[in-house]
Formats: sequence, C-alpha cells, structure tokens
Amino acid sequence: MNYFPLTDEQQEWKERTTKIAESDIGPRAADYDSQNEFPQESLNSLRDAGLWSMRVPEKYGGLGLDLVTTCLIVEEISKKCPSTAMCYKMHLEAVEAISHIPTDYQLKRYIGPLVRGEMFAAAPGGEPHGKTGDDWTPVPQSVTTLPRVAGGFLIDHVRKSYVTSAGHATHYVMFCRVEGGRKEGPPDLLIFKNDEVEWETIGEWDGLGMRGNSSMPMIFNGVVPEENLVGIELKDKSVPVFTKYMTPCLILTYGAAYLGIASGAFEIACVEGGKRYPSGARRLDNPINLRRMAEMSAQIEAARALLHTAAAMVDSGRAISMLPLLQAKVLCSEAGVRVTADLMTMFGGTAFAGRLPFERYFRDARAGLVMGQANDAAYGTIGTLLFPNN
Repeated sequence: MNYFPLTDEQQEWKERTTKIAESDIGPRAADYDSQNEFPQESLNSLRDAGLWSMRVPEKYGGLGLDLVTTCLIVEEISKKCPSTAMCYKMHLEAVEAISHIPTDYQLKRYIGPLVRGEMFAAAPGGEPHGKTGDDWTPVPQSVTTLPRVAGGFLIDHVRKSYVTSAGHATHYVMFCRVEGGRKEGPPDLLIFKNDEVEWETIGEWDGLGMRGNSSMPMIFNGVVPEENLVGIELKDKSVPVFTKYMTPCLILTYGAAYLGIASGAFEIACVEGGKRYPSGARRLDNPINLRRMAEMSAQIEAARALLHTAAAMVDSGRAISMLPLLQAKVLCSEAGVRVTADLMTMFGGTAFAGRLPFERYFRDARAGLVMGQANDAAYGTIGTLLFPNN
C-alpha cells in the first residue's frame, strides 16, 4: 500500500522499477548473497533504464526525478535485492551534490559520462579505524585534512574503513577536509576517477549481511586537482555543500533501502503465510501469526508515510531541519529489523534452515542500525534538534 498521495509520474516510475526488480534483479539476489558477488549485472539493468543519472537535472541531460520518486525506486529495488539497492543508493548519494552544482569543467568531465551511463560512483566516507585499520574513534568521526600541493590536494595514504562498491566504482567522491576550508562541521567532497589516483582494497568483504556490496576498506594515494572540489564556485558558502546538496538524499535513500527490506520480506510472508499445507492448515490460521502480520503492516506503513512526507518536504523546500529526515531513517531501519525478526519467528525452522529467504533479509536488515547514518548517532542528533538549548 501507499497512503502518501503519488503523482501519476511517481506511480509510473514505481511500477517501472518493480518490473525491472522482478525480472532482472530479484532472480540474482540469492546468488549475490551466497557467493559474496558484486551485483554488477543488476546495476547494469538500472543503468540501461537511465536510472544512474535519475537525480541529474533535465537541463544537464538527466531525468531530474524528485526525492519521493527516488525513495520509491530504491525501495522497490531493495525489496528484491538489498545489496543491489545499497550499492545503487550509495551511487546516488555520491553523485547528488555534483549533479546539482557542477562547474563547467565538472559538467563536461563528470556529469556527461554520468548521463551516458559511463560513471558509477562510490562515497568513501568514515575513517573510524584510522590509518592502520586497528584504531577506533567515537562518533562524530573525523576525516583527513588534505594539504594543498602543486597540482591540487594531496591524498597521502588515506584509509577509508567501509567503502560500498570498493574496487568496482568508476569514480569516487571522498569525504575529507581541504587545507583552507572548514575545520569543523560536515566534510568537503572531492571527486576523482578511479584512474586519477592510486588505490587498493584491503581484504575481502565477508559481512553478516549486504554480502554483495563489496564494502571493503580502501587506501587512496595521489594528487587531485583543486577544480575537482564539489561546490568550488559557489558564491554562498554559508551552508556546507554536504549539508545542503547531499545530506537529504543520503539520509532518505538509507531509509528507503531499509524500508524495502521490511516491505520485501513482508510481501513474501503474505504469500507464504497464506499457503495451505497438506494438513489443511495455513500459518495465517494461527491468531498469533495474524497479529504479527497486522503489527508488521502498521509499522511498515508508518515508516513509509513518514519517509515520503520527509522527501516531499525536501522536494518542496519545506524541510528547514534534518529532524524529519532522521526520524524517517531510524523508523525505516527499525522496521526492517523488527519485521525480519518477527518473520524468522513466524516461519520457524523453515526460515532458520534457509528454505525461505527470510534469513537473508534478516541479516541484511541489521546493517540499518550500524551502517552509515547509524541509529545511535542519528538519535543523538534528533535529541539535539529537539532540545537545542539543553
């Protein structure tokens, strides 16, 4: 269901993505998970539909789709393959700011290839494990300050702890600080092609869930030209580029990905729960299971309604605070955890033995609490926004 009123165009994109997800993405999901395989073919299907550049404004050759549509699309992908959805969501996040405020140089060098389907990006962000990989820093995490050198900014053995699509992306948008820039607050964004710097991936990705998204550590070295700094020609720099041009997409697409885990697992449960066994019984004949399904449906719809409301607020310029965005994200990720846990219980040994895909969704959902905009950090920010003078 969708209680939030959609336009005809939004509904059409939702239905179009559903067809792609069912035909091209869903059938590969189990193999990507079991084999720890990067979902390149599924991502290519999204590229072929023009969705790699869906957020690029029409004046630059993209689809110019709004954030409500973006959330709809990410959720439909995640229903069938959360790993594909996470890689795709991180791509959208990475190219969000430069898609809206490119310089003439960046428009030709990066937006053109993006629109042509030649650019798939990743966003090397946090550095909680330090340069050696055996450190740990509390949130909020710091990022490396890049010194100015001849030719631009020096990236000297910068280790990013978790990089979704590591080694598979054609471009990277690095979270960093640059000499002469802001010393606190959100990071700067520096874009470069994978052959413009030296890089290496560390180890293999063998996570509990999201096993197809290749979220390995990476180490970067090289010099990146100053003109690669996103937002470099903006006249009004009172609000950081990261906050104004990237954060809404970043937060809301996280929410959409985890909502898709909840709604995808729930849709499977609706089918499997209604199956009648040789005994004549159905799982939905159990009043406890019926109650569980009712509770799950309410939680999913509540999360979806808040997510789409927050996205619509951004689209219309009414989001004067990150509060509704963060609230939507935590609600969506907790819906994913709650729904998949309840379905593992409802389907018992059948689910635990892996004879139904619920255990894959169950594992993938756990990422929503700790990856990226971790819920503990998000709740801390929510509290600060609610009580700024506390």
